[in-house]
This record gives sequence, C-alpha cells and structure tokens, in this order.
Amino acid sequence: MGKSKYKRDWSKYDENVITRYKLMFPFYVFEHWWDLLAEENRNARTKYKAPKEFDEFLAFLHIFLPYRAIEGVLRALEQLKIIPTSLDYSTIWKRVRNMKITFPEASDELEVIADATGISTNTGGQYIVAKWGKTRDSKFLKIEIVMDNNEFNVINAEVTSNEVESAVKTVKDLQDKGKKVKKFYGDKTYDANEVYKTGVEVVVPPKKNASTKRGHLARRKAVREFRKLGYDRWREEKGYGVRWRVESLFSAVKRTFGESVRATSFAGQVVEAKLKFWAYAWMVHLANSVVGRAPGIRV
Repeated sequence: MGKSKYKRDWSKYDENVITRYKLMFPFYVFEHWWDLLAEENRNARTKYKAPKEFDEFLAFLHIFLPYRAIEGVLRALEQLKIIPTSLDYSTIWKRVRNMKITFPEASDELEVIADATGISTNTGGQYIVAKWGKTRDSKFLKIEIVMDNNEFNVINAEVTSNEVESAVKTVKDLQDKGKKVKKFYGDKTYDANEVYKTGVEVVVPPKKNASTKRGHLARRKAVREFRKLGYDRWREEKGYGVRWRVESLFSAVKRTFGESVRATSFAGQVVEAKLKFWAYAWMVHLANSVVGRAPGIRV
C-alpha cells in the first residue's frame, strides 16, 4: 500500500480524545454541589436532592450502563464522599428520561449535511447476531443527523420516519435563530420540494423520475443542471463528496457508544439513541474548545 495522502498531529489528536472523556465527568458539580442545589431549590416547589447539572452525568453513564447499575455507581460515590447523597432508580430514570437534550450552538454561517442511520433495538446483542444472523425480530430505529460540514458538529439528532420533514425543521429552526445556512447536502432522499423551499443552496442528486416541469422552480433548475453536467462533473463542481463526513460521524459514534440500545420501550430507545449523538457532540465540542482540533490534512 502507498503512503497516506493525509497527515495528522497525532499528539494533539490523542490529547483531544483524552480531554473528551475528562470533560464529560462533571467534577465542577461535585465541587459546587451545595451552591448549585441551593440556587435551584430557592424557588422550587419540590426540593431537589441533586443539582440539575448532575443530570448530564447520569445521561452520560446511561449510554454505558442500565439504570440499576447507575444506582450502584452513585451509592459507591456517596460512600467515597464524592457526592453527599445517591439517587434511587425512579429518580435516575425520571431525570434521564425527561432531560432536555440540546446540542452545541451552531455557527452563525454554516453548511449542513443531513443523513440517517440505523440503531439496532435487538436486545440479544452482537454475539447473537454473529452466531445466528439477523432474525425477523431484528429491528432498527432510524435516527437522522444534521451536522455542520465545516466544524464537524452535530446540530440535531432525531429519531424519525420522515427524514425530509425533520431536516427541513432543523434548517428552519437555524434560520429562525438568525443563522445563515448556505448549503444543504444530502442523498436522493432529500430531493424534495420542501428542502428547496428553505431558500438554501441544495446539493442533492435528483431522483431518476425527477420532473423539470413540475415542483419548486429551484428544484426544476437543479434537475436540468444535473442532467446537463452528468453525475461525475456535477459531483465535482458542487462539492458533493463532503458527504463522507456524515458517514465518518456515524462510524465514530457507533465505535464509541455501540450500534444498539438496551431499552425495551420505544420512548426509552429514542432517548438512548439520541444520547449517543448528544454525548459525542459535546465531547468533541468541549475538547476542541480546550485543546483545539487536529484534523487530517491532505498532502
């Protein structure tokens, strides 16, 4: 094999990865527990036993551990006097299930890439699949990701059966916040009038039966341009090749947090699936803000 066409500052990259996990553990919450709790309980109808900031730690643990196991971890932390009190199963469950899952703030100007991937709900695990193969009972959640092309940040993650509707909503939400979305990249799934109606430059290959006589004006124009250039030239001129970044993101998240969820209820499965991308997004964002990015540079 020939030499790689990319170079990376591996020392900086390794430090970035280490920092991701270091910052996901809320040591500041442990240190300022009583101050945070007093502030939250000041006008609360129901008194909290732990600060709300502690919920993110519980959510991060839940990616790896079931709720009963988290209860055991908290008891150990209490015995070690790292936290002043542990939480029971019901409290942990409610805090994680009801936590508002938010992603890092998007850039003021950005290009977005949208795509979906499957998260397995097969509780038998990878061993069963490897030994017996996929069965009729094997099921997947479809989770759609909208990411920042330049910053490699997850902007939103939604379990959905309608990828176009979900992506359009994310773009409109960005626009409502005053963000300028310059380009939208996606596969043929997103060749829809609704995407073009956002007013963003759409870089999506049209479907084979796409019409040049019906639909949104921008979409009809895009179809004519695609057919005139041909796929290869269109791909090169439009920069469509950047879509590999979302595939890289899917791979990174699944290698880090696994390809399946443990929950048996649909609501629990949705939360677990979103938490995988939530945690990865914040890990990368926080580490980049402290250490800086260490991207591969083409040479």
